[in-house]
Amino acid sequence: MPAFEYSALDGRGHKKTGLITADSELAARRELRLQHLAPLALRQADSRRGVQAPGTAVGQLIEYVSRRDLGTRDLMLITRQLAALIEAGMPVEESLDLVGRQLEKHAMRRIIMAVRARVTEGSRLADAMAAAPGSFPPVYRALIAAGEASGSLGMVLSRLSDHLETEDAVRNKVVGALVHPAVLAVVAIGVITMLMLFVVPRLAEQFTGMGVSLPTLTRSMIAISSFLATSWPWIAAGLAGSAIAFILAYRQPGYRRIHDAVVVRVPLIGAFLRQVEAAAFARTMSILITSGTVLPDALRAAGRAGANHAFREMIAVVVSDVESGRGLSDALTRGGWIPSLVIYMVAAGERSGRLDEMFGRAADQLGRDIDSSIAVSLSLLEPGIILVLGLIVVLIVLSILLPILQLNTLVLG
Repeated sequence: MPAFEYSALDGRGHKKTGLITADSELAARRELRLQHLAPLALRQADSRRGVQAPGTAVGQLIEYVSRRDLGTRDLMLITRQLAALIEAGMPVEESLDLVGRQLEKHAMRRIIMAVRARVTEGSRLADAMAAAPGSFPPVYRALIAAGEASGSLGMVLSRLSDHLETEDAVRNKVVGALVHPAVLAVVAIGVITMLMLFVVPRLAEQFTGMGVSLPTLTRSMIAISSFLATSWPWIAAGLAGSAIAFILAYRQPGYRRIHDAVVVRVPLIGAFLRQVEAAAFARTMSILITSGTVLPDALRAAGRAGANHAFREMIAVVVSDVESGRGLSDALTRGGWIPSLVIYMVAAGERSGRLDEMFGRAADQLGRDIDSSIAVSLSLLEPGIILVLGLIVVLIVLSILLPILQLNTLVLG
């Protein structure tokens, strides 16, 4: 049964908006009148998000910044509620209806009610969610499809919500730990900017008028200050243009493939990104295999969930090797991406027939390793920022003091 968005007046003349399900627009208007509402506007709800902008650079940017897909927390909330209702024995359609009516955000309610409408029309839940790909990622839909096929949808939703909550907790931890270093960096950059744009130029005028030969450090700082004072609009425009160009280029498959291949080769950062991808892969494989998905299909779904294009290409090769008869642990070893810990556990799972359990254990261990890496990195970040910015401030202060000391020497001498 389709869902319709409506705008109507109640008996007191107050405007009300909301969603209503009905067989047709005429039936929806009739239902509104039965509720003593006078329809002003009515249109069928659609879960597709985003502005359909032209294929120009400006249009792509508008489309990128105007999307209003479900965020991680929104998806986590919906998944947890659906898991509780479906595990309690409530049908999918009724669960979606109940969850949708309880949502406060109009955008979230619109998406869920549109999904419910498609389920009511006979679509599977995973297929209904596919109409909103920006809100429900491919691996999310693949897990839902596996849960529907195996009759364990409630369990899959519960595992999914646990996974989303873990990701959200890590994200919050990182953001919270970055607040103080970010504030420190902003304040320090502000101080440096004030010194370079206001203090150094005034001192430069005084020193130049005296006809004194300035130290190399002072001349360098004056040159940098002069450049910043005259070119800051171009610098700001260049930075903004570079950011926009990167956003637009990153959405192009060709550029993203090159970017992803390069970033994983960066020392330290590349190793960390590989670890994150491997943890997500192991967690997804554990859920898929537990829900009854056959190994090649599970690998394909887990590969599509990868954020890095190079990782997805590696998993595609692994799928081909597995389908040709090679063992999963051997195929993963050939890929050269997955950490040895995961490969050892996968090999043990293949021998014992507990592959899902071993993937889960590997994901847990990698998660702990990632938490440790994040904690160490963040603990080093603040001292690093203080050291770098402090060094810059010291150089600026020295560039100011050296000519003064030189003048004092000349006067006293």
